[in-house]
Amino acid sequence: MQWVWHEPQKSEESPKIMAVLKSRPLTNYIGIWLMFYINITCGLALLSQEKMIVKCIGLASFVGIISTISAIFNAGGRLGFSAWADKLKDRNTIYKIIFALSIVLTGLVIVTGGIENGAGNVALTILVLLLIMAVNAGYGGGFSNVPTLLSDHYGMSNISAIHGITLSAWAFAGLTGNQLATWIVNHFGEWKEVHGNMVNPSGYQTVLYATIVLYIVAFVLSMVFVKPMNKKSNA
Repeated sequence: MQWVWHEPQKSEESPKIMAVLKSRPLTNYIGIWLMFYINITCGLALLSQEKMIVKCIGLASFVGIISTISAIFNAGGRLGFSAWADKLKDRNTIYKIIFALSIVLTGLVIVTGGIENGAGNVALTILVLLLIMAVNAGYGGGFSNVPTLLSDHYGMSNISAIHGITLSAWAFAGLTGNQLATWIVNHFGEWKEVHGNMVNPSGYQTVLYATIVLYIVAFVLSMVFVKPMNKKSNA
């Protein structure tokens, strides 16, 4: 028996990052990156103040329970928004929904002064809690849908080339979200005692002014820069 040696076939080279990004208008990817960054930044900005906000609306005894429930909403958002997005023609639509919901609830809390006036007011307390849960769900849902959104726009075969660099938005948001909220709370408003806890209601309200502006920017990006993709072209 004669053995014939065959040279091993070379595997196809992974696509270059810039080549993948240039397969569509560069503004499309910039829009996706910024949407992801803003969603995480706003989520961290509010959630970093979550315990203090809960104390501010008079629920200091329930901080642990509310934190647990908000974490459940985070996980539920990852699953729920992903399942919902699978039924939509354009996965970017789920980001529009997340941003729109966040804008509406944040706006309502701003208009009603929910954080400042929530203590002792059942309706405002529920409204603030709804905002916290919605932001948590949107935080999780926005994160979980990034790989499939990239797949829709750049093809599944190209995910490995750009998913890593897209996660840099998460890293930058981790550096800015908490710091943004902390800076605002330390420079705006006035500290006072509410039910035995030192809080800054006006400072927490001011954080919402920053997040609603960012959510509006993200919503505009999702409408203008991230264009619907014909999935057949990326099959």
